[in-house]
Amino acid sequence: MNASEVLAFLPLLIYGIAIAELASQWKRFFRIKQIYVPYTLMTLLLTEIAFYNVFLFARLVGELNMMSYKNYLLYLLPAIIFLITVYSFTPEKEDDTESYFKENMSVFFVMIALFILSHFLFQFDESRIILLGRIFVVVWILLTAYFRKIWMVYCFFGLFLMLFMSR
Repeated sequence: MNASEVLAFLPLLIYGIAIAELASQWKRFFRIKQIYVPYTLMTLLLTEIAFYNVFLFARLVGELNMMSYKNYLLYLLPAIIFLITVYSFTPEKEDDTESYFKENMSVFFVMIALFILSHFLFQFDESRIILLGRIFVVVWILLTAYFRKIWMVYCFFGLFLMLFMSR
């Protein structure tokens, strides 16, 4: 195992913990009393985002062994923000899904915006359209956090699908 692989372990572990937390929420999809469509869509979206970020992470692994400690901490930042986002998103077992989602919508969406913004710290050689799409999505997310309208969640999911298709 080389130095890059050792340094890559921690962010991948953090994403793995987040994926495990999200996967534990999938059981809500099969309990009629706990199904809430916006929550279900956001769970699917966050799961895909986690997988995509692990994929993106593979592009950066080679650079890790030449990185300073300060840059390594910056490198960990998106993974840590994502884990906090997932924990702010996931209700406890006994919580009502809909009321929890509505009560914590602002915190959750601000955390998603911070997570997306943290990706501007790195170069991924993505097209200008994806970068502009990210900026638009961040603005939309912050508006969703402020206004807390469920229709905006559906629009956000639609935007996500459009950007997903453009990758």
